[in-house]
Amino acid sequence: MINKFKYCPNCKANIKAYNRPALAAGRLIDCASCGFYFYLSPSPTNGLILENEKGEVLLVKRKYPPKKGYWDIPGGFVDFGETMEESLRREIKEELGTDITDIKYFTSTADRYLFKGIDYHTLCFVFLGKVVGKKNLSANDDINEIKFFSKNNIPVDKLAFSGLKEVFKKYLSSFQQSNRPPKTK
Repeated sequence: MINKFKYCPNCKANIKAYNRPALAAGRLIDCASCGFYFYLSPSPTNGLILENEKGEVLLVKRKYPPKKGYWDIPGGFVDFGETMEESLRREIKEELGTDITDIKYFTSTADRYLFKGIDYHTLCFVFLGKVVGKKNLSANDDINEIKFFSKNNIPVDKLAFSGLKEVFKKYLSSFQQSNRPPKTK
C-alpha cells in the first residue's frame, strides 16, 4: 500500500525510498524534506463463527468486492471509538439483523484485503457465538446469502480469505481432537 504514496501528506515533497527496515517492509512513509513519519498499521477487523443448536456453522456470501461471491463469516472493520466487541455487535446487527450477547474470543489472524488497487493489511479477531432458539437471521448490508453448514461440509476452498481458511483449520481440528467446542484464549 505504501507504494501508492508518491508525495508527502505533510509538505507535498516527493517521497524517496530509504534503506530502513520499516520502509522496506512497506509500512513507513519517511519524508526527507520535512522529516514527517507516518507508519501504516494493519486495520483491525472482527469475525464471528456462529453455530446453531445443531452445531452447524453460519457462513455469509459476500455481495461486493473484494472476493464477491465467496463465503465468509459475519463481521467487518472496527470504527473509530469502538471496542472490538462493540464493533462485532454492530456488524452482526447490520449484516444479520440480530443482536448477540454471549461471545467468546477464539483466535486472531493476519490477512490482506485488496480493494480498488490498494492492498490493506488486516488483523482479524475471531469470536465464537451461538444462535439459540428461532432467531430470524437475514442477509443484509454487504452480504447476499446466509447458510448454515455442517462442520464436515464447510466449503474451505471457497472461503474469501487465506487467514479465514487458517482459522477454520484450527476451529475444525479442535473438534476432531476432542469432539467438543474449541478452547478459547
